Amino acid sequence: MRRDREKAADYARRHYVPKFYDKADDLINDPDINDVYIATPPSSHKEYTLKVAAAGKHVYVEKPMALSYADCLEMIAACEKANVKLFAAYYRRCLPIISL
Repeated sequence: MRRDREKAADYARRHYVPKFYDKADDLINDPDINDVYIATPPSSHKEYTLKVAAAGKHVYVEKPMALSYADCLEMIAACEKANVKLFAAYYRRCLPIISL
């Protein structure tokens, strides 16, 4: 998903990705999608997490998870209510340079 449709199409073509989107809501509401990785600026993490959870899809959100503790709690509650998983992307902590 990318706001620039031409760039999204180019990426999809070069990487053999069968679908691409230029609107987040189209991706979120696609019945073939079952989880969403949110790598937007932190100011929109909560908004997209709530939308993804409401659509019944699992959420993988980049860090920081949200702008406040209260926002994090709201995101957790929304995912619990929707019975979907919520993960924070702390994958870099396992990289050799980080774990020295």
